[in-house]
Amino acid sequence: MRPKIELGISVYLQDFLDDRPATRQYLDTAAELGFHEVFTSIHLPEDDFLKTTAALRDFSELVANKGMHLAVDCSSHELKKIQANAALQEALKHSPVTYLRLDFGFQPADLRAITRDLHIHGFMLNASTMRRTEVKEMVAALRQFSHTLAIKACHNFYPRPETGLGTDFFIRQSACFKDLGIPVAACVPSHNKPRGPLHLGLPTLESHRGMEIDWAARELIATGVVDEILVGDPFASAQELGKLQKAADSPVLVVRVIEDEGVSEAERKIMYGITHVVRPDLSDWVFRSNSSREMAAMGEKLAARDAKLRVPCSITIDNEKYGRYSGELQIVRQELPADERVNVVGRIFPQDICLLRYIAAGAEFRLQRYDGA
Repeated sequence: MRPKIELGISVYLQDFLDDRPATRQYLDTAAELGFHEVFTSIHLPEDDFLKTTAALRDFSELVANKGMHLAVDCSSHELKKIQANAALQEALKHSPVTYLRLDFGFQPADLRAITRDLHIHGFMLNASTMRRTEVKEMVAALRQFSHTLAIKACHNFYPRPETGLGTDFFIRQSACFKDLGIPVAACVPSHNKPRGPLHLGLPTLESHRGMEIDWAARELIATGVVDEILVGDPFASAQELGKLQKAADSPVLVVRVIEDEGVSEAERKIMYGITHVVRPDLSDWVFRSNSSREMAAMGEKLAARDAKLRVPCSITIDNEKYGRYSGELQIVRQELPADERVNVVGRIFPQDICLLRYIAAGAEFRLQRYDGA
């Protein structure tokens, strides 16, 4: 069983100022679906700093009244402005902000003063840019300030195409924090109202930019290094939030399948009717389901069909000509020749091929028929 994944949304202060009723409704929808965190920022170059920061107290109280936590993104530049402005400092001191997200430019000594002067109870570190040695030093310093100080890490999102993180780098960076017991958050895009000025989505991983919100989330969860998923864009649709909640609540990895023609009901039961467990003795050529033959043994014999070349990412089920192996489901990893004892029943949906890298010995997964939606 996977650990619980926390969920959050983003609401930017200018959007709050422009349409408070819509913001309240969005927070209500997210809270009802079990989202617990709200992300905002006070260092967006396109926003009026004084105007949006002055709105932070009202917004933070609204978030708190919904029973949600607020994380405020900032750089050292904005914090120095606040510390130099008595009115802004007083407003932030009395705002129910759960976390300050430290984008860049901070030293441990700065954070001691911020903790004292602004009554901050938690910090989010930048999971995308800090090096392992910097992480260790910062975490050690923060824990010296207070043993009750909450610490998380949150990755950047990337408005410009071609600048988002690659998966391998993302996993390595996240491990710098996970190894110290620091929870890690990452962002997925919404396609309902992508945020300007580019309106091209706000993902952490570049490969997620055009991806549906729930399937982007499924890959983040599959990496095993993410504890929280934030929707980077504001005002995701209720349907998107519902899909994201469903993905986060899924106990196992789900992979979509495009069926071949002529698949029998007996084969469908094997494909979709059980949670598959990968055998512990992993093969380089196929992923073998340890549970599929047990199910097949309780049903009808599987008739042979036309043999086909087994290309990578094909789904196959051994037929009755394979004797005691009849009913074994496999996902093909390397090209294999056609075999009259093996029925090719489908192939992994192209967008989900990336998920196969997370299937390991003993891993659980379920197959889901792709219906074009």
